[in-house]
Amino acid sequence: MRWQPRRFKSAAVVLAVGLFWLIAAWPTNWGVAILGTLPGVVLIATGAGQLLWAGDRQLCYHMALAGPVSAVLAAVLGYWLGLWESLVLIIGGGATFIVAGWALRVQHPVPVDVSPPTTRVKLLAKMASDAALLGFFINCARVPRGAAVDTDIRELDVIGKAAASQDWLHHPERLHGVVAPFESPQIERVRTFGVDYEWLTAASRYTPDPVLPGIERWQGHVNNRTMAARILRHGEGRGRPWLLCVHGYRMGVAGLDFQLFDIGRLYGRLGLNVMMPILPLHGVRRATPLTGGLFLDGPLADLMHAQAQSLIDLRSCIAWIRSVDPDARIGVLGYSLGGYHAALLAAHEPDLACVIAGIPMTDIPATLWQHLPTAHARYLEARGLSASAVGERLAAVSPLIAEPRVPQARRYIFAATADQLIAPEQPLALWHHWGEPPLQWYDGSHLSVRHEVDVGPFIDRALAETGMHA
Repeated sequence: MRWQPRRFKSAAVVLAVGLFWLIAAWPTNWGVAILGTLPGVVLIATGAGQLLWAGDRQLCYHMALAGPVSAVLAAVLGYWLGLWESLVLIIGGGATFIVAGWALRVQHPVPVDVSPPTTRVKLLAKMASDAALLGFFINCARVPRGAAVDTDIRELDVIGKAAASQDWLHHPERLHGVVAPFESPQIERVRTFGVDYEWLTAASRYTPDPVLPGIERWQGHVNNRTMAARILRHGEGRGRPWLLCVHGYRMGVAGLDFQLFDIGRLYGRLGLNVMMPILPLHGVRRATPLTGGLFLDGPLADLMHAQAQSLIDLRSCIAWIRSVDPDARIGVLGYSLGGYHAALLAAHEPDLACVIAGIPMTDIPATLWQHLPTAHARYLEARGLSASAVGERLAAVSPLIAEPRVPQARRYIFAATADQLIAPEQPLALWHHWGEPPLQWYDGSHLSVRHEVDVGPFIDRALAETGMHA
């Protein structure tokens, strides 16, 4: 954190843009006035809030989201607003976006061991992009209250007692059971966005421990009972390394996953066989209109089911690869939430050729509490639900608790110095827990990872050092 200003004076720009929306929209007609009031009020609220009470991240998230929305709306309503008014609002929307990035940069906490991010305008825009996405996520997320909190407290207490009585930390097989390949998997040829691949579906091998609460609720997500994965392999796949690519939160759809993992490079130029599993409640397995819904924002006890089923499904994918190619070298590359599960796999699959955790979330409760509205976080903590309390009950599926079994020389991490979704402390904690393997920091944000020049060469290095090049 560079400094914490008493008043964030740059927010006056955002306040002025919000006021100008009202001035420009209200003399037109009722329709434009109402539409113009929406961004105007949000910009006034976030601008005034940061100006007078600097430091609330929620204000920055909504400011970053409102900036581009305001610019687009000004362009759409330009006919009624007038040319100059529309131009001022478009420029003002862009300025709002950068101000949000600057506010986040000012108060961005960076561990002592990490070089602080720069203050380039390009980086501020990257940070604002993270914040805008968070603003969208937060407005789509379920926030527990009332009876839902009572249920969370009761179910987490059951998990805590079960974990202690069955000693899941020292005997994880009691929670996860024995992993086996999929039974009777169905594979068909599919073409999406110009990419030909195989589409594997099979019943998930996840069978919840009977002592876990919320089993009926979790099993009620019908689509989630079927595991799915995209496969790109050369011929029958034998004789080449396999890379298991684990997507991030709110992903699991072809267009996003193909772009994130740059399959043209991994599959095409490097010649790897690639398997891209769909995590529970994502993509075709979703239980809500938006992919990933209820994975992190459902009942807190369901976090145990989500992580346990993810681990079982991913290990079943590895078992399937070994069933079709017994001598295959298998590596894992995960981004964000996928980095969490890549790190978790390192504690359960000792024969992996490499594990690369990219911008990894490593502490789910800490991430959730970081982005909760301040008043609601205090409400939950007053009820006994803190990030640390929830984390203790979910320790059996935490990559920061489970001891890695993949040798230290095969572990790799890359992370962003200006990440707004996942605090830099989280990948740093994994680095320490993993015995300080190669760690690549890049001067960017969470969403900019695909375009950062330091990331691709680092992944290539990890693959080369572990014999993962075809």
